[in-house]
Amino acid sequence: MISSKTTTAVEELLVDYLRSRTEWDEDPALFTLHEAEPGRVRMVRLPVPEAVWGTIGHPPKAVEAIAAAATVMPRRPDGSHGFVSLGVGRLIGAAFHCEAYALDSGSQSPAVEEAIHRRSTGGTVPMFKDIPGRIEQRCMAAIDLDGGRYMASSSRIDESKPDASEPVVQYLAFGDPARDRIAGRVVDAVNRLLNAIKPIPQRSDR
Repeated sequence: MISSKTTTAVEELLVDYLRSRTEWDEDPALFTLHEAEPGRVRMVRLPVPEAVWGTIGHPPKAVEAIAAAATVMPRRPDGSHGFVSLGVGRLIGAAFHCEAYALDSGSQSPAVEEAIHRRSTGGTVPMFKDIPGRIEQRCMAAIDLDGGRYMASSSRIDESKPDASEPVVQYLAFGDPARDRIAGRVVDAVNRLLNAIKPIPQRSDR
């Protein structure tokens, strides 16, 4: 079980990471989350070659490909995965940072209002980046070994400047009735990666 103290530490870590970004148009980034002790969590960036993001293009699709590759990689004798760093605490989750476009329900842009309406009624919607009034966001999605979901985001205030809004974060436990509020292909991709790299219990000799 992951303690509430630790889930709070994960939330704070995601927010701190977003606060630390000063430029836009960065490559996506994948991380493992580790707990050295309750309430002390650190992120370790996975060394994904830049070409992976450029070749595959769509970030969630790239994470899915990395997860698929991870499932066939050999394990260490103790059952741990080669993607998981040693000596940094037990693995408790995975996280993914990317930039994306989003629609703000409070926007006064007619194009955004129309797109939100069409989505809610099952209609087709243009790519968000092509909709006037859409917002650019930095996002951090994470999954922990208990099935908890985390989402942090920060929006670009002005397209001509790098300034961003104060990050907001949400955590929903596995059994939370509102858990599907944090969902989608990005979340599914991070979950696939975590399932591919989490420790395999070793059978004890009888």
